[in-house]
Amino acid sequence: MLRDLRSNLLKGLGLALFVATGFSAWVTFLRVAYGTTAFDRLHTTYGAVVALYYLGGLAAGVLLGVFWPLRRWLPGSALLGMLAVFPLYFGVAFTDSPRSGVFTSDNLTRSLVLAFLVGVPLGVWAWHDDHPGGPTWFDALRYPSSRTAGKLWVAVLPVAGVSYILLPKWTGNWPSDLVILLAFVLFVIPILVAVLVTLAAARRRGA
Repeated sequence: MLRDLRSNLLKGLGLALFVATGFSAWVTFLRVAYGTTAFDRLHTTYGAVVALYYLGGLAAGVLLGVFWPLRRWLPGSALLGMLAVFPLYFGVAFTDSPRSGVFTSDNLTRSLVLAFLVGVPLGVWAWHDDHPGGPTWFDALRYPSSRTAGKLWVAVLPVAGVSYILLPKWTGNWPSDLVILLAFVLFVIPILVAVLVTLAAARRRGA
């Protein structure tokens, strides 16, 4: 078990540090090509950004390694995607906040919302790429027929319509990050999935 954990930690750290190196290479190019303009505009420095990438990558790598076995299941892979990007978003909040205001509910909520919106699609995409044959319902969306696309729209439109009408009325005093998350979960993501499934069905029909 310890051997598996060590192997998973090495995989997670290797993947996270590889990504951090890629991001650091990009900001290094920006620094060389444009000087400090971009960093000054964001009230940060080149060194702070690179440090954020590697420290966030180190934290993300540990989380990935510990929870690496979850990648076998679709929900687990989605959770891994969230865990992988959460340290980076929280790291941005850390650099933008005074030391006494780092672990506030606003920073944590905003970081979780962004991690959900970015990490879950990454995790689902990774699981999709690793599992050419998945659960029946997932394969129905991955290789859809026109009938499947039609059923999906029948399910999506009422949910999206009700959320479009009622969310602004019910969430007037709610935190903005929570409202954005609900809007994505109940409106944007269902519509986007339905559009992608419809396009996939059209391609299959025309093939």
